[in-house]
This record gives sequence, C-alpha cells and structure tokens, in this order.
Amino acid sequence: MSTAGSSSELIELGLLRGSYGVQGWSHIQPHSSDSGVLQETRNWWLLEPAGAQSKENSQEQARELPRKLSVTGVRVQGAGLVAKWEGCDDPEAAQALKGWRVAVARGDFPALPPGQFYWIDLIGLQVENREGRILGTVQGLRNNGAHDVLEVAGPGNPILIPVVEAYVDGIDAEAKRIRVDWQLDW
Repeated sequence: MSTAGSSSELIELGLLRGSYGVQGWSHIQPHSSDSGVLQETRNWWLLEPAGAQSKENSQEQARELPRKLSVTGVRVQGAGLVAKWEGCDDPEAAQALKGWRVAVARGDFPALPPGQFYWIDLIGLQVENREGRILGTVQGLRNNGAHDVLEVAGPGNPILIPVVEAYVDGIDAEAKRIRVDWQLDW
C-alpha cells in the first residue's frame, strides 16, 4: 500500500465502526453531520486508533501508516456511512479495522462555491471586530444545532461567536482574518 508524503496534510474525518454485510464493506462514523468530503472523495487514508499504538502492528506495518485506501463505493446508511475499498473483501478484514481512523488529504477536498469554507480552513484565522480590535484566533468550531460557532482564543476565556450574518461581516482566508460585529465583554 502507498503511504502519504506528509500526515500533516491529512484531515481526520471519521472512525471505522466495524463490518457491514459480507463483501467487506465498513461502517463509518463521520466526525461531522456533513460527511460530504467522505462521500465525494475516493482516496482516503487509514490512521491508527487515537492514542493507541496497536500491539498487533509490527514496526514494519507502522512505517506503512498512514495507508492509502482506494474507495470503490460509499453511501449513506442511517446516521453514518458505509464504504468499500480495494483489498477489503470480507467482513473479517473490515471488522479487523474497527476503531481505526479515516482521513482525507486537504488537497483532495472538493472545491466549494465562493463564500463557503471548510472548518479546517478557519482554524488559526485572526478575529477582529468592526473597530479593528483583535479578539483572538479561531481555535475550533462547533455546531450547536442551529448554526456553527467560532471558538476564539483570546485574552481570558474563549469567546464563542455564532457564525451567522448578524455577527460575521466577512471571512478573508487569504488574509487569514475574520471580521465580526462582536465585543470582548459580550
């Protein structure tokens, strides 16, 4: 199997949850309710389970990670996905990977229309308000069910800013800046 040139470009998007059917399909639990990248791309990467150095993995196998998966099929199944890739032809092979993580190279993400961004592209951007005051840097995002929320690391406690038109004036990914209608004391 091929290995990635640099795992830093890989974005973890889901978790393998065991076999599905008798032909080597696997259940995938996406990390986000929007699993579009996993559904659209056909080159995935297999990463070891988080925080675990597999005892069954030899040093030679560990050097082969991350391992490229050539996906031949993927579809929505309940709240998750099921997927099939080359070389995984029976339920035992699929079940053996339960708990392993799935990633996609950032360069393989489908292009988005102007004005739309992937969460991963917003992390690290500087957030400033309309007065030009720097509020901090985006350290993460979350979804509260109604909309996305920026987690901004600033002076003191993290600031949570709803990603809605009323508060986000603009995102300039090239300048690495998000302009908001927000104050530190809100």
